[in-house]
Amino acid sequence: MLTSLVAITGVFGIGMIIGLVVLTTAEEALLAVAKTAARDVSGSFWAGVVWQLLAFPILAVLLIACAITIIGILAIPIAALAWALAYAGAITLGVLAVAMVIGRAFGGRGSGTERGAAVRGLVIGLIALSLLWFGAAIAAPMPLVGGLARLVALAFTWALATVGLGAVVKSRIGVAKLSVQFGRIRGARWGSATTTTTMEAPVPSWQTPTPVQGVVAARKTDTQL
Repeated sequence: MLTSLVAITGVFGIGMIIGLVVLTTAEEALLAVAKTAARDVSGSFWAGVVWQLLAFPILAVLLIACAITIIGILAIPIAALAWALAYAGAITLGVLAVAMVIGRAFGGRGSGTERGAAVRGLVIGLIALSLLWFGAAIAAPMPLVGGLARLVALAFTWALATVGLGAVVKSRIGVAKLSVQFGRIRGARWGSATTTTTMEAPVPSWQTPTPVQGVVAARKTDTQL
């Protein structure tokens, strides 16, 4: 049990470091994914399921396409590694985004900057996910309860990762239309939508008339005379 607790603590620490790095270097992308997951949980979940089912077929098509030419055959290991890294990165980004959504649901937005609220939500969300696995590790010595707790933790983590993956896909390919881009608009509330009003600039009264306007004005003057 002690080994499991140490492992869970290490995973939490690594996840926290990765989350802070992503929030610092790709804040807009992370918050956009979190926004998508918060607004459409079921849609993101089913999109994630579809992409999980398509992961190996897409990889197989990619490898077959590389195998057509001799140079492509040499690039097969690189293509497979690139696909694995891209897929792992998408899942990691999605998990962090959904953890942030969970953290902000528990902790609220609070006061301060948008980045501060995002960091607080990320920390609370990762702690909540870690506590679930801590409970499963503590209950491990009890056969029935431990097995059930581990099954619940595994199912919850898979669902969270699936929703996150679907949110990544939807936010990046433009299926979800985000009305607020976090990181650009400050002070926006979580889950709120803003509308943009297009205003036309008034034409100054001193603006010189165009040649067409001058001709029309001259004709009106001649008619009046």
